[in-house]
Amino acid sequence: MKRLLMLSLLIPMLTACAQTPVEEAGDQCAVEPTISVYNAATEETLFNEQSVCLDEGATVLDALKATDLSIESVGDGEMTYVTAIDGIEEKSAGQSSGWVYAFNGSPGDEGAGAKEVESTDIIQWRFEEDAISFFE
Repeated sequence: MKRLLMLSLLIPMLTACAQTPVEEAGDQCAVEPTISVYNAATEETLFNEQSVCLDEGATVLDALKATDLSIESVGDGEMTYVTAIDGIEEKSAGQSSGWVYAFNGSPGDEGAGAKEVESTDIIQWRFEEDAISFFE
């Protein structure tokens, strides 16, 4: 009798679990760009190159936030300027040092909060001792 009672309780639970759809991580991502974060001043990798899961319309800044590194910035939206990543602040390695990003191998040509990403994009955030020369 106890077995019958246990089975009658377990069957509805197992049936309910079987009917719950399981979504894979890839199914939930509208875009999955590849991102890395590198401190060129110390030659230290802060975030190894990997894909991050983002919504449609996500930006380079959203990709950075998806790394779960601590980020400090000023401004909002398209005008966001990243001042520190993982405790490494702009001007901490000289007056011209700061954070920049490369987008598919070229220096970023828009603000991080404005540049939208796609799954094929490769983003590298870099701390440079001379951030201005990065764009030359």
